Parts: sequence; structure tokens; C-alpha cells
Amino acid sequence: MKFTCNLENLKTIASDVSLAITFKSSTIPILEGILLNCENNTLTLTGYDLSLGIVKSLKVNQIEKGSVVLKAQLFVEILRKLNEETLTISVDENLTTTITTKTTKYKIAGIKPDSFPKLPSIENDDTITIKDTVLKNAIFKTLFAVSINNTQNPILCGSLFSIKENILTIVSVDGYRIAISNSQLLAKSKPYSFVISSKSLNEILKLLKDNEEKTTTIKISDNHVVFSIDGYYIITRLLQGSFLDYNSAISETFKTTVEINPLILQQSIQKVSVIITQKISVIMEILENKVNLYCESTLGKVKDTIMAKTNGDQLEKIAFNNKFMLDALKHCQTEKIIIGFNGPVMPIIIKPLKGEDFLYLILPIRLR
Repeated sequence: MKFTCNLENLKTIASDVSLAITFKSSTIPILEGILLNCENNTLTLTGYDLSLGIVKSLKVNQIEKGSVVLKAQLFVEILRKLNEETLTISVDENLTTTITTKTTKYKIAGIKPDSFPKLPSIENDDTITIKDTVLKNAIFKTLFAVSINNTQNPILCGSLFSIKENILTIVSVDGYRIAISNSQLLAKSKPYSFVISSKSLNEILKLLKDNEEKTTTIKISDNHVVFSIDGYYIITRLLQGSFLDYNSAISETFKTTVEINPLILQQSIQKVSVIITQKISVIMEILENKVNLYCESTLGKVKDTIMAKTNGDQLEKIAFNNKFMLDALKHCQTEKIIIGFNGPVMPIIIKPLKGEDFLYLILPIRLR
């Protein structure tokens, strides 16, 4: 194999494709590599760890076709160190790979590509289309609430994607909070429901751009889903099992509501969080058009007061985990939210003042 190509293009694609590779936990050496296949003046790069695969091609000046697997970390690091316009890569019969620019030459060992696993194929011809910016925002609004290392219920280590007609609903649950986003697809679809791991969603999020003109297509099978994003082909294995029945926890009526700017509440919680020590929570008191936030620890006491529009019963005390509340507020992305309460031990609901773009549920902390 031998070809020349634009260095910056190859550098970007190799880095992106390497997102699919799990270096620390891999027990199969070839899965730590990127497959390079060159034919018809096209170089295709593939990274695949058996759960997530990323494929992307670029045009090259092909001199000789062929393929090789290169250690991803080393290959990406070499490309990062080079800063010229073009480079040449050649592979000899012993798989010794030479990477050359005008001033630099690397020789590294390649791996025989025959044992590199094939990516699963998706037979479904149906495609779901959504704007890149919309999908990026939907994942961003929910990914933070995914359960981490949940060995008892591993399906909660992913987000539920539910598609009905032209609405995509994404749900993340970690046992203490729920995050939900609702987004518009570009066309109606058959109903689908599947769960994608947080690892795959994190890498998909990195590939989605803030370009209003770009769209992503999605294809689904029983065990895998494929995202086509800006020329990248991303295939991920789905998590299997029954997702939590989250709807039963969400109340639609409230005894007390607060209408507020999420940034103002966020800043207030950050103020009182300064003196938080381990297992100390923030306490909220809701009075007429006023919210008090308290915290007391071995470091001292703090109280902060903010004005807000309130309705319903006054609420003397409700405690919550400051990190969980801050996570939700940071992802609201709207000027006004409604926070609903049904007493000191019932879930706290956060949603936009207008529309149904998102909903967050946080379990309160019981006070002794």
C-alpha cells in the first residue's frame, strides 16, 4: 500500500475514528488499532472495539492499494507532531509502515488486517433524519443523568431513545434523578425504542457540529444502531433489557410552583454550596414570591435570598443534592423555568415555562 494525502484531513479523521477505541480495557491487541484500507484513490479508516465502530473515508493520491492496521495511539500521536501540508504512507510486505513528509520519516510496525473484525450490517432500509444541532442539544440535555457503573441494572448506563411519529424523546435515569428531552425529527417515522450506552453517546456528541444545515440519519436493527454524521459512519451495539418505568414518577400537578431564571437560581446555589462538606445538602424555603436557600456545616452557616414568582402553598423546607440541582439548571438553556413541588419528600420537577423541550426530576433528601 502506498498513497499521499493532505496531512490535516488525515489528522482530523484519524483522531475522530480513534474515539471508538477503548485502550485501557482491551484484551484483543488488534482492537487497539485503526484499520487503513486504500483502494480506488480512497483511504477508509475504521476504529472498532466490538461495541462502537467509527468509519470515515478521504480522497488520496493512490500509488498502490492495500491495507494495514496501525496502533491508534501511536499513529494519531505521530500525525499530531507533523505540521506539513502533505505526507506519504507506504507499507511493505512485512507490514513495516513508513510515514514520510519533506523533513520527517517514521517507520513503525503494522499489524496484519485479516483478523480485524467486520462491522455488523444493518438490513433496515428505514431512515430517521434529524438536524445535527437538534440531536446534539437533545443528547447534551440528558447525558449528564446517565447511571455510572450500575452493575445491578446496567441498562441504566445508557439513554433511552423513543421515537413516535416526528418526536424523538431521550431519557436518562440514575436512580436519583431523571433527565428527558423532546426533539423534532425532520419527518415522521415508525415507532422505535432502544437504549444507547453513555460511552457511545459521548463520542457521537463529539462528532456532531453546530451547523444548522447539517443533518444526521439513523438506522436501527434489533442489536445495533447506525448514525451517519457528516460522512462518518458510527455503529453502536444497543444495551438490552427493560428500561425503568420513569413516567410513574412524574407528577403533572403541584402544590407549589416557582417561576425563575435558571441562571439566577444556579448562582444562588453556588453561593451556599461554598460551605458544603460531605453528605451536607442545600435546604430551600419557598415563601410568597421569595426563595431562601440555606446550608449549615462544620465550616459555618449561609443563607441566600432570591426573588421569584411563586404559586400555591408555601414550603418550609425541602433539601436536595446541590450537584444534581446544578447539573439540571446548567442544561436548561432557557430564560425561565417552572419548578414544581408536592411537599418535602416528593420529587422536584423542573421544566421550561413554555414548551416541552426538557423535563428534569430530582429526588429530595429526607431531613432528620
